[in-house]
Amino acid sequence: MTSFGSGQRLSPGSFVALGLLTFWIYTAVRLARAVSLHFARRWAEVEGSADLSRNDARLAALRVTGFTTGRAAPWGAAALFALSAILLAAWFYKRSVVLMGTASALFYAGAVLLVLWTFATIRRHEMLEFLVRERGARGILEQPEVGDAVERRWERHTSHVVAFLALALTVAVAVALLPMVGMQPALGIAAAALFHVWGTLLLVGLYNGHLAEERRHVFTAPLQPGEQRATAEADAPPQRARVAIMLTDMQDYSKSMGLDESGTYARLVEHNRIMRAAIAAHRGREIKTIGDAFLVIFRSARRAVDCALAAQRGFAEYNAGKREDERILVRIGIHFGDVLLTPSDVFGDGVNVAARIEPLAVPGGVCVSDAVFERVRKKMPLNAQPLEGVTLKNIARPPRLYRIRP
Repeated sequence: MTSFGSGQRLSPGSFVALGLLTFWIYTAVRLARAVSLHFARRWAEVEGSADLSRNDARLAALRVTGFTTGRAAPWGAAALFALSAILLAAWFYKRSVVLMGTASALFYAGAVLLVLWTFATIRRHEMLEFLVRERGARGILEQPEVGDAVERRWERHTSHVVAFLALALTVAVAVALLPMVGMQPALGIAAAALFHVWGTLLLVGLYNGHLAEERRHVFTAPLQPGEQRATAEADAPPQRARVAIMLTDMQDYSKSMGLDESGTYARLVEHNRIMRAAIAAHRGREIKTIGDAFLVIFRSARRAVDCALAAQRGFAEYNAGKREDERILVRIGIHFGDVLLTPSDVFGDGVNVAARIEPLAVPGGVCVSDAVFERVRKKMPLNAQPLEGVTLKNIARPPRLYRIRP
């Protein structure tokens, strides 16, 4: 059984060649088998570590909803493709407009059925799979939130599917009308070739894209308490991802350590407790700590901002009634951008930008880039103030910045 994030990609070349030779029957059957086997492997992992009892109805519901593939749609599509091929062959013996129109309509119906089934099945599986991997089988009771990058990826997939189905309809109508208007067969062949290649790449891309997202998820999902890196995950190659990067820093930590080591260390322990509680509650991934500083990534900008504000509220509660030299004041900076992830670290310009943003936050506040602000401003009420005339050292194109107070 392959481990999470190491599934075998499908070869687009074989699908293009064999799909063409079999009139897409191979495409439907082979894709359905690949998806079914992938779901079965992932279900074995879920069931092996499920936090629900084996007789809990929710576990069965989880399998049906996100880890089982129905056969009716892909096999129905294959049957439609077969009927279309038969009618097309009959057309060569009897040049009937009805035969050509029916063959074209059946093939288009099969294509619609297969594409929509693939899109819906993989999307549903991905949403539940990532939620369950982070929160356990009981995560099915929660509202899925898989992150900004994943949401935007599926928005792009939706656009591609709509565009393809519109093209496919145009091709189907054109092919059906060819005998009636006396158009050259070469035009129909060219249109069908475009449909075939684009449709094949779309279907294979939906499957391979999910596998790629699994590999990224290995690096972006938070570790559960006591969880250790699997060997396959530790040896996995670096992955590029779009995430929210959060950097934190305690005010005057080094100075305080020089004046009162024991008191500063006690505050550091409390600081770490408050930070880690907020990070865990908002599904962040703690990459590392350097003294009093935390480097954390989130798949969602909203989670990052929620986490930062929750942490600052926790520090404010701790500071209530304490002398000034006993308080914990923290600056937090957040940026959203492309990074390169390894199992134990994160690199890239996005990290550098976050590091430059953090010192601009007021003690007890949060500073975010416009990439973060634009993703959250319509989703949550914010007390935000834009910063004007700010330059970031060694950042060629600094983003617009906003200070946020809890």
